[in-house]
Amino acid sequence: MLDHILGKPSANVRRVQALGTALVTLLVTRRKKAPWGLGWLERRSSLWKTLLGWWTLLYLLRHMDDVLGLHAPEPLREYYSRSFYRATWVFTALDAGFWTAMSVRPKWLRDTLSLVFSAYYLVCTNRAVEKVRKVRALVTIEHLRVSWNKGVENPVLRFVRKLHQPQLGIVRNVMLGESESTERARCVVMFDGSEEEFRACRMVVLDVPGGGFVSMAPESHTEYLAAWAQRTKAIVVSVDYAKAPEYPFPYAIDQCFAVYRELELTNGQCIGLEGTERVRFVLAGDSAGGNIAAGVQFRILESEGLRGPAGIVFVYGCFNVDVRAWMTRNETRVLLGTEARDHLHHASPLAVAKPTRHAGSLDARVRVVSGDQPSAYVPLTMTSSFTYFNDQVLTPEMMRAMVIMYVGPNARPDFRTDYYLSPVVAPDHLLARFPPTYFLCGEKDPMVDDTVLFASRIRNAKQPNKDAANDSNAQADVSGRSDRYCAYRGSALYRRRHSQPRVRNSSSKRFYIGSTDVSEDEDRASNVPRALRMTQFGEPQPQNSDAVIKVKLVAGMSHGFLQMYSLLPEARKVAAMCGEWLDELLHDAHSISPYSRCASEVRIPPSSDKLAINVMDRYGVEIVSAANMVRRRGHGLADPLS
Repeated sequence: MLDHILGKPSANVRRVQALGTALVTLLVTRRKKAPWGLGWLERRSSLWKTLLGWWTLLYLLRHMDDVLGLHAPEPLREYYSRSFYRATWVFTALDAGFWTAMSVRPKWLRDTLSLVFSAYYLVCTNRAVEKVRKVRALVTIEHLRVSWNKGVENPVLRFVRKLHQPQLGIVRNVMLGESESTERARCVVMFDGSEEEFRACRMVVLDVPGGGFVSMAPESHTEYLAAWAQRTKAIVVSVDYAKAPEYPFPYAIDQCFAVYRELELTNGQCIGLEGTERVRFVLAGDSAGGNIAAGVQFRILESEGLRGPAGIVFVYGCFNVDVRAWMTRNETRVLLGTEARDHLHHASPLAVAKPTRHAGSLDARVRVVSGDQPSAYVPLTMTSSFTYFNDQVLTPEMMRAMVIMYVGPNARPDFRTDYYLSPVVAPDHLLARFPPTYFLCGEKDPMVDDTVLFASRIRNAKQPNKDAANDSNAQADVSGRSDRYCAYRGSALYRRRHSQPRVRNSSSKRFYIGSTDVSEDEDRASNVPRALRMTQFGEPQPQNSDAVIKVKLVAGMSHGFLQMYSLLPEARKVAAMCGEWLDELLHDAHSISPYSRCASEVRIPPSSDKLAINVMDRYGVEIVSAANMVRRRGHGLADPLS
């Protein structure tokens, strides 16, 4: 448990914990008088000493591999930041406890035992991990809903969440979006102000909350939604859309589109707004809600005479439901400027953290290669959903289960063409009409590829004269064909692999995630190449607002960090940053300033293809850079927060 409190799994910490427990037991048993609470055993000779000794012996035997240094490798050691690892420890214990008590009746007893079991699993962390692993292997809709709705349904957790939630002047429910094919949806309306200010407000954020398509009403997201309402002074409308499997695809998209259409056509009068000035709308969606929000945007673009939103904010969105292991060559090329997952740099091809000191990389073991090699090296690359298969928040089993329940009994869709299911495959003529779009995702999120690839597709669609043939890095021609084998170390393939550019040239038309500032330890290191360091962009630059695409990748974080608002300090900072984004979109204040640091801020001025990179974050959010991601995942260096 100590390593979880410290925020980093460590066999050394567990060894100290086991030996410390044995030492405490030895000191206690030397006492003649029984400790407090065990006095009733003192009458029976030294029974309390026997029980305590046996318990300590069993504890040492269970941790004997740590004590003797025979422990297995730690796959999560360099995985998360310390604070996120602590948060996942608490959430794993809560999931295990609530799943253990989910069949108990009545409700008051179930709520009580859920917390009791969760406290037990906080201490017995290995049992919690094993419990969660087994449940997720055969997860059901009841398990997902119990896990993700616990913060709303349990009165104690609901009270704790309320302590961290900003207080708003107006929070009410309204029914919106009736259409011929869908029922009205309950919407939670939030506003930080008086009733008069509410009626005069001309800015609305329409939020589509996530929940794996199957769970989580707006009440599960109230902490950061209230923070958005407080920061932007806008009206936040969060849609409680119908969930799968009861209402499978595309019911949720149609329902949320009906809500947006009613808000737009009535100019906000359906929620009580007054005045004739046009209301400015911004779409927002997290996780599965990002997928639905993208579908709503497609419906808007395909509708006649319906004004679109001023911008969209996607938070760790799911843009590709085709859960597969390998990336295509084109997808890998897109990520080469972001995070080249060259799996041969590790001792294990499945590793994502720092390799062990006593094991060489697979690349060092290769002796010969075929002489028939392409001139542009594109490594065999796993998708993020399989690279981070050990994720403590979102596993491949859960993703597959949610997609199956969301698709439901509909005819088997074609994931390669159905852009309402997988927005990343949408046609260019729709993506080119997207408004300013901001993306936020965790660096270690299994869906981080969705964010990067979808952002790259929107950017490329907005480029009027893109020509991949002009980019020399995109060539896959084969030169020097030969059927003979050659020595790997002296081959052209080896030179290409180890001279792969880690930071794209700004003149390249390929999508590029620009670097942010390096961490303090890298700044002190003398071996950090200048090419991996940050560039400072000067004064704010005017730009074409429709071409603004921003991407931030938060270092050391995985999926769902906004749901950890009460436990994770970074979540509150990120929520404030999202509020800043929404404020920019609502006021059409797009500019690139040195005060909005992001992992990628891609601007496409009408007359230039130059990329602009910013470096600072006023909220103190640790943002991973492209160079850092490449070096950490490709070369096994530690995270900035470690």
